[in-house]
Amino acid sequence: MDNKQKPISEIMTRSLCQVGPTQTAIDALARMRSKSVSSVLVVDNGFICGIITERDIVRAVYNNANLKTMDCLEMMQSPVISVTPETLCLDAYQQMAGRGIRHLAVTDSAGKVLGLASEGDLMRDFGIEYYMNFKTVGSVMRREVCLLTETDLIADAVRLMIEKHQSCVLIVDANQRPIGVVTERDVVRLCGDHAHSERLVLGQVMNAPVRAAKPEDLLHEAVRSMAANHIRRLVVVNDEGVVCGLLTHHEIVHGLEMDYAQHFKALTDLQSRGAMNSKPVIDERLILATVLRSSSGTAVLAADLNFRIAYTTPAVVGVLGLDAKEVLGRDLRETLKQAGWPDADTVLCEAALSDGAQTFKALVGNIEVALRVFLMRDAYDSPCGFLVLAQRALTQ
Repeated sequence: MDNKQKPISEIMTRSLCQVGPTQTAIDALARMRSKSVSSVLVVDNGFICGIITERDIVRAVYNNANLKTMDCLEMMQSPVISVTPETLCLDAYQQMAGRGIRHLAVTDSAGKVLGLASEGDLMRDFGIEYYMNFKTVGSVMRREVCLLTETDLIADAVRLMIEKHQSCVLIVDANQRPIGVVTERDVVRLCGDHAHSERLVLGQVMNAPVRAAKPEDLLHEAVRSMAANHIRRLVVVNDEGVVCGLLTHHEIVHGLEMDYAQHFKALTDLQSRGAMNSKPVIDERLILATVLRSSSGTAVLAADLNFRIAYTTPAVVGVLGLDAKEVLGRDLRETLKQAGWPDADTVLCEAALSDGAQTFKALVGNIEVALRVFLMRDAYDSPCGFLVLAQRALTQ
């Protein structure tokens, strides 16, 4: 079985880290530290009230909250998005990506929690064939990295992590070479050990030395190194040792959207071979909605080579502010410009996308949206349309 087609119950974590709703945030922090986990569920009589993650701890520090008096109900994120044990791993990932979260609860029909699935759980179950699709570290690494010096404070690191929605800060020397790293987990640890952790100097508390990779390194070897050393990130450096990127579980798992796009290509291949005639037995939009699990929060638009939109998912309303029915038949370029992407008409052309999928960002209102654009090809490898996946560019 394709690992991504496994039910989520086969990879979820069954041994749950839990706290009660009346416990304090410092209790949640202590529980996370003792179990070396990135989140804790707030559970009452077997039912999930919310979830507290490392990022929530960092956010509380950023807001100068008193973790000793702040209760779990105040800190937790709620509601917690949940799936059934039968949900496929690929669909579970789409739930995470579409909603900008890194954890999913798995519950039974009565709503009681059975397990928890994270991006790390998904990544650990990938086979070598997944990594070979991308081949190199540079093909998936994050290029925007938070950098500070060893004389900066934990307060500076916390501010950058919150403002940039990142899970760590790299400490570099005067030549931009990495000498250490401070992560969300470090902030959790330091909060438990120090009354005023925000005043600590990064050079005194950073993890050093850092483990590094180069953009041309094979991805599966980098992942093997991360697993062997029990770490969740690698700093990516160029030949001069200067920081040029970051590889974390999030970037690795994010590649699953490529598999998501293959569902569209399969439909296109069927159409090009005449397998879907003008009067299909099942409406194409129904097939598409079922395949995409469009409630996941990923907005999808597909158009032909004349840029006429042929398919949409309901999520275009929440993500792009568009009416899913009204945009059908409209020009894809003009529609995306209306949504907040001014460069859509120059980017969306066959020539621009000839070398593969590309990722862009746009502001829809005051929300940053990530747009992944594909040039679809038929069974004869000829261009036949455009595919756009849009997700709110936030992570929990």
